[in-house]
Amino acid sequence: MSHFFVAARYLIIIPVIGLSLAAAAFFVVGGFRLVQLLIQGVGHFMGFVEIEKEGITVIQILDQVHQFLIGTVLYITSVGFYQLFIKEIKFPGWLKIESTEELETSLVGVVVVVLAVDFLGVVFVGEGTDLLNHGASIALPIAALGLFIGLRAWAARQRALTKTPIN
Repeated sequence: MSHFFVAARYLIIIPVIGLSLAAAAFFVVGGFRLVQLLIQGVGHFMGFVEIEKEGITVIQILDQVHQFLIGTVLYITSVGFYQLFIKEIKFPGWLKIESTEELETSLVGVVVVVLAVDFLGVVFVGEGTDLLNHGASIALPIAALGLFIGLRAWAARQRALTKTPIN
């Protein structure tokens, strides 16, 4: 039976490939849109292109940053699954994933940034949005995620302190 579980771990390749392809799609589409925005901006600045709105807005750039951050979440998840179930990859220390807790912590960090960028986009647009409600709807999950990570770290420290050395 143990051979089955050892072999079954390779099923993780399916979500690894899917997540990698999704991340690549977000990076490619976001990259093309960003280049398109920059070309339009330069064309408008030089008088070659007429744009309905005046110049490139901060929100248009933030939309592309948002795309890249979502792609990053997908990529980190893909790499994390691969490292946890298949084999270690030689990455910089910040991308080395050795436990599900490290993967979750990395993902929570990126999710917090995605939520913050989303809120900044709403602030810059500011059309018909109740900023207090929207800000609270973003701040509460961020606070809950922070509490979750903090309690998990505290519990891990408590476990480490109460372990008795094996003689």
